[in-house]
Amino acid sequence: MLRDFRITPYLMDHSAFDSYAFLVEADGKSLIYSGDFREHGRKPGVFRWFLEHAPEDIDVLLLEGTVLDRGLEGKGVGEFKSETEIEDETVKLLKEGKNMTLLYFSAQNIDRLVSFYRASLKTGKIFVIDFYTANILGCLQNYGEIPYPSENYANIRVFFPYWLCRRITWQGGEELMYRYKGYKITKKEISDRSGEIMMMVRPSMLKDLELIKNIEGATFIYSLWEGYLKDDSMQKMMRFTKKNMNFYQVHTSGHAEIATLKKVVKKLKPGKIIPIHTFHPDKYSGLFARKIEQVSDGEVFVV
Repeated sequence: MLRDFRITPYLMDHSAFDSYAFLVEADGKSLIYSGDFREHGRKPGVFRWFLEHAPEDIDVLLLEGTVLDRGLEGKGVGEFKSETEIEDETVKLLKEGKNMTLLYFSAQNIDRLVSFYRASLKTGKIFVIDFYTANILGCLQNYGEIPYPSENYANIRVFFPYWLCRRITWQGGEELMYRYKGYKITKKEISDRSGEIMMMVRPSMLKDLELIKNIEGATFIYSLWEGYLKDDSMQKMMRFTKKNMNFYQVHTSGHAEIATLKKVVKKLKPGKIIPIHTFHPDKYSGLFARKIEQVSDGEVFVV
């Protein structure tokens, strides 16, 4: 309870860690904020639990629609790959590759990191992350079975990129660099053991990558929304990979496909839907047989 409001959280399946939907009740009215969610990730059971336990006939549903700008209208369940399929596809590429594998994905995408880590275990690879990512995982270690640099996850090693180290030093966060120094892997070791390496990279690491030997013929796995390929920083990375690497896109969305959104609406039976987290709120009326209220940022809406 928060004064006159009763707020109930529901853990949701999402690529980021610890995502929730919220039921807000007050004065006989009910509202659900969906947050970001999906049902094709590593926690599909929590989405099913939400559908089974969330109340019906709510007054308002704030519903995410991230995928509505990606040309997926009318597609059915299963349009997006599952995280298990991502893992299996990565294992296949690792077995086919003759040199190191470079991974380009978000450090906040914990489900994807787990998929890649599991692939490294299945293929006997050394899983290399930067110290920023190591600190994120270290913060989460007490909240789930999340791999992080430790004796329990012996194949995880930590890389210290030059520009990231400089930036953290400028910001006064040097202690972040020392927490995982015992798991450090150097450019020389990466070069010497190139065939064993599965390494997370980012555009700011280009100078580091240029100093790593035996990188020719590497497998480069891009695991983000393809729209980011147009960014200037990614274009620089692409020019580097095109010189001597094999490029693959292995990705799935962190957000619900349209069929999943329809499941939520069918279950909750909201009186009104307010589009959130979308560039195409106009498409909701064609997908959901409910009253759609488009509300602008800062606008007051009375339930």
